[in-house]
Amino acid sequence: MTAQIRQVEAFLMLAQTGSFSEASRRFGLSQPAFSLSIQRLEEVLGVRLFHRTSRRVKLTAEGEAFLPMASGLLRNWTGVFEEMADLTAVRRGRVALAALPSIAAGLLPPVVLEFTRKHPGVKLEIHDVLQGEVIELVRSGRVDFGISVGSDDSAETEFLPLLDDNFVALLRHDHPLAGHDRISWEALSRHPLVSMTSTTSVRRLTDFTFAEARIGARFLSEVNHLATIAGLVAAGYALAALPALCLPVVLRPDLEWRPLGSPVARRTLGLLRLRHSPSVAAEAFLQELLGIGARNPFPNFAAEISFRPAAQ
Repeated sequence: MTAQIRQVEAFLMLAQTGSFSEASRRFGLSQPAFSLSIQRLEEVLGVRLFHRTSRRVKLTAEGEAFLPMASGLLRNWTGVFEEMADLTAVRRGRVALAALPSIAAGLLPPVVLEFTRKHPGVKLEIHDVLQGEVIELVRSGRVDFGISVGSDDSAETEFLPLLDDNFVALLRHDHPLAGHDRISWEALSRHPLVSMTSTTSVRRLTDFTFAEARIGARFLSEVNHLATIAGLVAAGYALAALPALCLPVVLRPDLEWRPLGSPVARRTLGLLRLRHSPSVAAEAFLQELLGIGARNPFPNFAAEISFRPAAQ
């Protein structure tokens, strides 16, 4: 036989009132049924909890010892359901995600702001890492989902395309190519370039595009951060080819961008996650993310960034 939470509640009510009749009335039970509930609890515990007289009820020494335990048990019991109610209503919880740095800095801020406004009690954990680390964090289950380039071709994960963004040229406002409405990759190759490191998806797609067009390119430097590219281009050191989603991060008053064509280089960004149901909080964040396209977050680059139907 095990104790039931209603028996603990009955014990606390009797300890408070000191009267079977008053406690049973407040508890909503007949006095015999209430008395039986106390008796069953005493049988489970193996001790008498109350001294019973014709005039009053008083806690035994064992009852006095059990009183704080019962109060704590009831608080914990109630707290469990309150916490679960908070989780299902997305008032509490945690969402962890991994994203490429350009996504974390360019796409996520308006999503994070709106989600936090709606769900201020949910903690957000954002890992801005390279593609390989995004995949590893998703596979290990350390994050709820990742946002990256393409699928990892694993049966454990699924990939949901969110948007496509074209590569553009980043250059100083006074560079000769700034006078062109569109720049070809061949024209870009005639100038010194700075790029992300060879381990990044941006650099791999850049190299692929030059190779596909059978064009040689002269890279003066490889760097790890978009801010460094912006600084080097602004100094007149080199030009850069970057996805349009990087523009909110790198643009500054002395820099401009132009579409790149012939050929058009485009990457597909999407959601990478394990094939199981996400937490309630993670699902709420996902819905906020999928709604970003309808809000047109990049009106100045709309021709270069196109959201898939699932993200509109």
